[in-house]
Amino acid sequence: MNSVKAEFFYRKPLKSGEPKPQFGLSEPDPNRPDHKSFLRDVKNARNINSSLAKEGFKLLKHETSVQDFYNETAVSSAYYFEMQELVKEETNADEVYIVSHITRNEFEAQQGKMLGAHRLVHNDFTPNFNETVKPLIEESKINPSKISVYNLWRRFDKDSLDAPFAVCDSSTVSESELIPTDLFNYLDGDDGFTVEIYQSSFNDNHQWYYYPKMQKDEVLMFKTFDSLEKPFLPTLHSAFDDISVTETVSPRESIEVRAICLFK
Repeated sequence: MNSVKAEFFYRKPLKSGEPKPQFGLSEPDPNRPDHKSFLRDVKNARNINSSLAKEGFKLLKHETSVQDFYNETAVSSAYYFEMQELVKEETNADEVYIVSHITRNEFEAQQGKMLGAHRLVHNDFTPNFNETVKPLIEESKINPSKISVYNLWRRFDKDSLDAPFAVCDSSTVSESELIPTDLFNYLDGDDGFTVEIYQSSFNDNHQWYYYPKMQKDEVLMFKTFDSLEKPFLPTLHSAFDDISVTETVSPRESIEVRAICLFK
């Protein structure tokens, strides 16, 4: 299969005088009034030789020792170390910090128990991440010439068909459609934190890709920040529903970690 058709939800362009968008301060409206859907071709990325430098994403083979991705102890120790080593190998960074992870389960999400697939076009960071990462830089004792961040995404459900994950070729993205947005993360018993992300309005130039039937020993690595890119053009991404899949399949289960890379 060379491509599938899929619906992507883009942020509507901001109107004159409209305030900066925000997420996390209230429950999202399931009707997505601020977004508009567009039917797009999603190409089979297994047919291309993509790179982190050009398209912004790459598929890696990686066997993990972790058997249960819902075991927080195993993830934060063994899996973080595995991903740290994998990222060092791919980037030659002087320091790699695995700072967070998200485990998603579509079945549990429908019952409000866990996060599910995120079906809005976005990127995890903006150039403001330079400010966010300052405490980590001070702690590291490195004066980096470059900072980059990567997301490493792996699915581990049985069928690998439900809610696939799509990435947009970053070379087809421009500054004009990017919309800085404040994302508020509040945790139980914690003050939480705020980070600026990018939403995107529609651009017909965007070229979308996915890896059909990803297996547990495959990791999709993609760039979400680079301090040297001027302008920084992110690897936009979104889950989508493959309308060609008509049979009942196992709900998507996935885990993603974020790796901050420092280069001397």
